[in-house]
Amino acid sequence: MKQNKYLNLTALIVLFLVGCGNSADVPKSRFTRKKLSLEESKVFITSTVYYIPDYTSVKSDQCSDTVAINIKKSKNNIISSKLCRSVFKDCLMQGSCFVSLDGTKQMLNYQKRVNSVVQFQTVDLSACPYGLGDSSDGRVSYVTMCLDPYRSVAADLNIYPLGTVVFIAEVVGTVLPNGQVHDGYFVVRDSGGNIDGYGRFDFYTGFDGVGRRNVFSQIGLGGEANFKYQIVTGPEAARILSASGFPRLKSH
Repeated sequence: MKQNKYLNLTALIVLFLVGCGNSADVPKSRFTRKKLSLEESKVFITSTVYYIPDYTSVKSDQCSDTVAINIKKSKNNIISSKLCRSVFKDCLMQGSCFVSLDGTKQMLNYQKRVNSVVQFQTVDLSACPYGLGDSSDGRVSYVTMCLDPYRSVAADLNIYPLGTVVFIAEVVGTVLPNGQVHDGYFVVRDSGGNIDGYGRFDFYTGFDGVGRRNVFSQIGLGGEANFKYQIVTGPEAARILSASGFPRLKSH
């Protein structure tokens, strides 16, 4: 689960639409203004992009300003630690980060606040190699919710429950870092402190930071492009969830 996320990105590329089941007839949108009315937000997205930063090379004992945190390593093992303040802020904003813990590289995921102290938990990368999403939306709870790079979004769970399938025509045809071609479908697997309202989606891009190497940055997600979106239901949504291995990943 994430806290606050924000990114100002540029670079807009119009992509071609290829066949994609029942959603192939959704018209492609033109770029619209960034701030949308309520009715517009039910048609167009307001997007940001988030990822998991790597701070394993940053040593807290070399920082002049640190923040005390708790780290839950297992059910009955919670330790006290500290992070450099700048690292802490980014870890909290992105929701997760890599740090050096006990001499090894570990992924931390925001969990909760306990008596004003932020508590992170270590992530079992053998189960969720790309990080954890939100495991409960107030209606349904899951044992584990894995994030899926370039195919997961954080959304307002009061509007879009976990497992909601979102289709964005402009993303179709985007070549991902692993060589796969995106089909335009995303699954809601996460939430965030500033992620609220219709059409407000935060797109997860794994370990790729923003900028030229982030293909979503290149097409305008997280920038000034307000693409059209469609909520997919029925057999088509069931097919997407099954193919993705929701709430885990297909191979885990």
